[in-house]
Amino acid sequence: MKITKVTEIVFDEEEDIKAATLSSANELVLMTSAGTVGRYYIKEQKKEALFSVKSSIGYKDGGFDIDALTTIYTQDSIVVVVNDFKRHGFVHYPGKYNVLRLWRGEYHADISCFPIALFKNEEGIPHLVYGKDWNHLQIMNLDTRQVLTAAKSLIEVNAEERHIEFYKNYEESNKLEWPRSYDYFFGELRMSPDNKHFLSKGWAWGSCDAYSVYEVDHFIHNNRIQDKSIGGWEHDDRAACWVDSETVAVAYNPLAEGDDDATKGSPQELHFYKVLEKGTELEKKIAIVGLDLVNATIRFNKTLKAFILYSNSIGVALVSLEGEILLQDETIIPDSYHSELNQFLKFDAKSVAVYRIE
Repeated sequence: MKITKVTEIVFDEEEDIKAATLSSANELVLMTSAGTVGRYYIKEQKKEALFSVKSSIGYKDGGFDIDALTTIYTQDSIVVVVNDFKRHGFVHYPGKYNVLRLWRGEYHADISCFPIALFKNEEGIPHLVYGKDWNHLQIMNLDTRQVLTAAKSLIEVNAEERHIEFYKNYEESNKLEWPRSYDYFFGELRMSPDNKHFLSKGWAWGSCDAYSVYEVDHFIHNNRIQDKSIGGWEHDDRAACWVDSETVAVAYNPLAEGDDDATKGSPQELHFYKVLEKGTELEKKIAIVGLDLVNATIRFNKTLKAFILYSNSIGVALVSLEGEILLQDETIIPDSYHSELNQFLKFDAKSVAVYRIE
């Protein structure tokens, strides 16, 4: 097993590449320093301009920042571009609309990844999960632009019962108004393989990583918020991914978390959580020797039945479900990985390289 370079494309334009992703085996979507978002057809060596992130609208925060960290999300021909740690983004849907603007609140946006997830419902209609504020997500039917969660409250299921239980031993002078709004910072989102749940790599005051799973059908049709909490740990924005439609893997450092028997030599671990009807359950743990899992990006490839990890310290590593390192190449540090294509993408100002595990 090895990593091979599929292609490398060098662009001779004056503009620099600021963000890039693979949308299919033959297509890249790029954003340039001129603010242009376009599609590049690899075999045909052909470019197609889609839209611009520049706008004549004046915003107090300056609007979309071309130089800030940016992620491009795609599903079929749909393109979503957002500043990861700022407030602005765009949706491009060919045949429907050229640009639909996204805009979220500013409260701690600088340390909360802009929540974005694309999925199709059972009828094949594309939908977008997106952040409106630190504790507020919406779900939109992209065909009609209808916000399906427009009437959803920011109150949790059983919020009243939990408030009464929590404050039953407090004096009246120390009690607050209730029920209180959802107290959680949504973060990077990941859809389950069957599109029935989404994972939020968010955080809570303390501050700590606080990862939760939400059922799509419940989120759309119930007025209250119901999360399935996975857990809370040191605030490290730790790696996590779906293994299958019922299992989430989360990176864990025993020493950082203060485990009693942990030492500096203790390997980091992946913890597997089963998503149940009303919560989650820790199913198993595996140790992976020699890799900094917490600070990596992790994806699961169902064909290879293995985890793909990458970071500045790891390069690229392929790890089995039992924790065995099957492959590592420290010379390649990807910017993204497409699980379905089993391809990595790495870009700089003037070029894009695509790699594949073989």
